[in-house]
Amino acid sequence: MIKLKSFVLLFLFLTTILITTVTAKPVTVDATSRVEYAKFNSTSLKSEINYAISFPPSYNKDTSRRYPIVIFLHGLFNDEKDWQDRGIQEKLDELRSTGKVGEYIIAIPYGANSFYLNAKNGLRYEDAIVKDFIPFIDKTYRTNPKNRMIAGISMGGYGALMIAFKHPEMFVGVAAHCAALFEELPKAPTSPKDARGKYRYEIATELYGKPLDLEHFQQNNPLFLAKINQEKIKKLKIYFDIGKQDRYGFETANQLLHEILTKASVKHEFNFVEGEHGWSFLLARSEPAFIFYWNTLKIN
Repeated sequence: MIKLKSFVLLFLFLTTILITTVTAKPVTVDATSRVEYAKFNSTSLKSEINYAISFPPSYNKDTSRRYPIVIFLHGLFNDEKDWQDRGIQEKLDELRSTGKVGEYIIAIPYGANSFYLNAKNGLRYEDAIVKDFIPFIDKTYRTNPKNRMIAGISMGGYGALMIAFKHPEMFVGVAAHCAALFEELPKAPTSPKDARGKYRYEIATELYGKPLDLEHFQQNNPLFLAKINQEKIKKLKIYFDIGKQDRYGFETANQLLHEILTKASVKHEFNFVEGEHGWSFLLARSEPAFIFYWNTLKIN
């Protein structure tokens, strides 16, 4: 009798396991996005410009839906392919797979080494982004123009802050990662050993003229724009971060921007953390960065 009872209990136990195995369905999240590459015609630059666009997983499935949009600006000596090549897209997909980040389009224009401003040399990259690229993206893809933010890394961080602070009506938020900001107009180095000073000065002469034009520098400097447009930019969600080991020394100007915004009572999130400069920094900071993107876009 005891043996029979044990057999019955064992049978019920095995049956339960079998039913559970057959009926249970694993919960999966389709976080696979796709990145495409194409060109757009820029009237401001009088040429065709490359761009990349990252579509969220449901873009081709839900053809009636319009999506939030992030305009992302790459760094110096980079191009629109670096977003995918440096593993940033893969990190975004990982965060989507865990449900920490939702769906939005990311559009990355090629910006050469322009810092995305209308430079003294005649190249009008600010106009190319604001007047050409953004309208083209909104016309070509199912974006929600009322739910748009701009972001960037290094040179692109400078460009994102500059454009957002000049045109706050176009965006709900801005994010900058290890932004290449200048607290003052760079001067010619006094020592041939000053590699950092030489690098900064050479960039400045390309952007602000030779001799350097102080007024042009200020008109395109996010730190100066944060002061003169402080009331207008209060509507923006603002995020920027910088590494303590930034090899170009941009942490000083980033900290100064934090102080300027704080003094002006402009809400923002600033993170001064361990890390170097460039794509590796963004990879390390991808979770808080992309969660900020999503929290900014989903509430509008």
